[in-house]
Amino acid sequence: MRIYPHLRVLWGALAVSALINLAALSDSMTVLLAANIVNLAAYGVIAYVLYRLSDQSALLSRAFPAQLLSIALIGLALVVTQLAGNNLVLQNFMSLLSLAGSVAGLLSEYYLYWGLDERIIPHAYAYPARRIRWCLYAPLLGAFVASALILAALPLPAVFVQFAAQIVPLVLLWQYMRAVQAREENPLTF
Repeated sequence: MRIYPHLRVLWGALAVSALINLAALSDSMTVLLAANIVNLAAYGVIAYVLYRLSDQSALLSRAFPAQLLSIALIGLALVVTQLAGNNLVLQNFMSLLSLAGSVAGLLSEYYLYWGLDERIIPHAYAYPARRIRWCLYAPLLGAFVASALILAALPLPAVFVQFAAQIVPLVLLWQYMRAVQAREENPLTF
């Protein structure tokens, strides 16, 4: 099965999600709510791509249910946010739902990038093994560094670090896509 068309859709959804994540810098609850809804739609597109890729490997087949769980938990957290108001118990429950949804999303990304990585050698992609895994590592490291910068009262450098960490997966996935496209268009050349 050709996976390049699906990777193109995945890249587009990740690009939209990365741009929308910049809206998290806003203090407006309306902007944040709209950004979260658009982000959920992007996650839905990612889930569709994972569903289409699920028959390619065991790891990719595990990414789809983890992504669905992430969407459900984050969506439920958005609903609880609208109902919570000043209720501290509901606000704490919303935080736990968001955290659980984020963990499920990370698990889905782990399965996705490790599943793509395991295809490199058997399919002879002109792409270094294990490099695609940095699509998971870079945003995690960026979030830790940005959090430390925010705690040190340096918000502007934190924004730049977070932005750079969002760009790394897009660049790496773009390079991976090009390697997959080259192999799928010319399967007999090495």
